[in-house]
Amino acid sequence: MPTYTILLFGITRDLIQQNEIFFETEKKLTALELLTVLKSKYASLSQLPSLRIAVEQHFPDNNFLIEEGMEIALIPPVSGG
Repeated sequence: MPTYTILLFGITRDLIQQNEIFFETEKKLTALELLTVLKSKYASLSQLPSLRIAVEQHFPDNNFLIEEGMEIALIPPVSGG
């Protein structure tokens, strides 16, 4: 059973009130599947309009299969100017 460690930054850290979360699954998940499951488990995340998953410091395609031990981070919406 894969266990993923997901790093939280910015508003995601504020909403969950943790620096990281651990998530165990029955099978390996794609980037889209993991994001969908996390939004379901943590309803406050579904309120963020452009939440993305980064894996190994890159934004993967939705169908990218995430391996256990990879660096995973939730990247919240950002603004700049």
